[in-house]
Amino acid sequence: MNTTVDMPIALTGGVVYLLMALTMLRMLGGIPQGRVVRLWVAGAACIGVSLVLVASRSMVPSFVGFELVAVLCLVALLLQTAALRRLLGLPRAMPGVHVAVLVSLVVCVALSLADQRRALFAVASLTLAAVNGLLAWHARVTARQERSGSASMMAWSHGLLALALLARAVSVAAGVAAFQHGHGGITFLVLHAALVLTALYSSVGFMGLMLDITRRAGLQAREAQVAEATQRQAAEQTAQELRILLQQRDALATEREHLLQMLAHEIRQPLHNASGALQAAGQALQQQPDAQEGPQVGQASQRLRRAEAVLGEVRSVLDNTLAAATLLSRSAPLAVQEVDLDFLIDLALGDLDPVQRRTVQVQWLADLRHAEVDPGLLRLALRNLLVNAFGHGGPGVAVQLQVAEQLQPPALLLRVVDDGPGLPDAAPVPPGGARRSGLGLNIVRQVAVLHGGRLDLLPNAPQGLQAVLVLPLPAA
Repeated sequence: MNTTVDMPIALTGGVVYLLMALTMLRMLGGIPQGRVVRLWVAGAACIGVSLVLVASRSMVPSFVGFELVAVLCLVALLLQTAALRRLLGLPRAMPGVHVAVLVSLVVCVALSLADQRRALFAVASLTLAAVNGLLAWHARVTARQERSGSASMMAWSHGLLALALLARAVSVAAGVAAFQHGHGGITFLVLHAALVLTALYSSVGFMGLMLDITRRAGLQAREAQVAEATQRQAAEQTAQELRILLQQRDALATEREHLLQMLAHEIRQPLHNASGALQAAGQALQQQPDAQEGPQVGQASQRLRRAEAVLGEVRSVLDNTLAAATLLSRSAPLAVQEVDLDFLIDLALGDLDPVQRRTVQVQWLADLRHAEVDPGLLRLALRNLLVNAFGHGGPGVAVQLQVAEQLQPPALLLRVVDDGPGLPDAAPVPPGGARRSGLGLNIVRQVAVLHGGRLDLLPNAPQGLQAVLVLPLPAA
């Protein structure tokens, strides 16, 4: 084959490689895989330069010969292989391949120094064929991983070039074809045609691969945006439903509170009227001239006192029920205020039956006279503790209300001490006593918790029960 055919084929391949390199750099320079694109473009540019050198070897210095062209092609193929390995997430270093290439280069240098041109051409062509095959294998793996037909095009083009190089190397080594320029024969023509096809299809395939990856990334990003928008819409809808439910709950709570207040008023008022009527009847009986005579007057007075006691129990149950339904179920913090403890204790004692009120002994074991508490809840808690002491201890029980102070940690101690049978859950019910349902003590516990304290039920030596309401005090 003469030079007039050799030079245009090589020049055409070189120009195609260079133009495709510039096109890829312009089209793909801004994508996220920019490092991969630059490695591939650098390899294409090296191949283009090497083919231009082949086409213009008659016009360049003599040292720009076959050796430089082979080295440029080898570097180009290694760069493009590194680009695909980076895209696949593989380490760029290939120690075994690099050692093999280095050994091949040493052999080529030795053959060049020994002026063994035919052997040099065969070894260089075999090395280029092997590296092209390696690049074709990586392109095939990329095609499978990325599901890209463009990468398959790259694999077939470089595989074809590897076969052309192998055929050229074998034909030259076997002496079937000449290796001097101008006398290449059919294998020379096939090799240069394969170079032109690879320049075109490899570059186009690489651009298609990058565009496939970019398009897939865009689709995934849009799908993620749609999913995020859907989730946001669902979250907003859920939040709206929760707001509606909270509004309904608040409306129901307000309605329940109004209903409870109305019921409390409607029930308390008749009880208050009945209590007043009973007290007036009792006073009227005592003012009669013969109030101390006759069994009928005594029976009437006893029945009046019994009725007053029943009304007191009804008021106590009503107050506990309302407290459990309203005050203790609220989520808002307590509205505490500084309260005179002596006055608060007098209010709690005033809620008791007159006979029980006279029985309670108040003992001040500390100089503390004021505390920051919720007065309504603490009054209810003290009354429940006192009623509980009389309820489980019977009519003959002795009850003490002790006010003490704890130093470490600072706390107010309100003790209700009795000499009854002991803990209510384990002790037998005495004559005249009654087993409590536990609502009163449960309310006391909740009052203590709302104040940050606790209720302790302790045995009282030698007999009885201590109900201790522990309420924390601010540190000095």
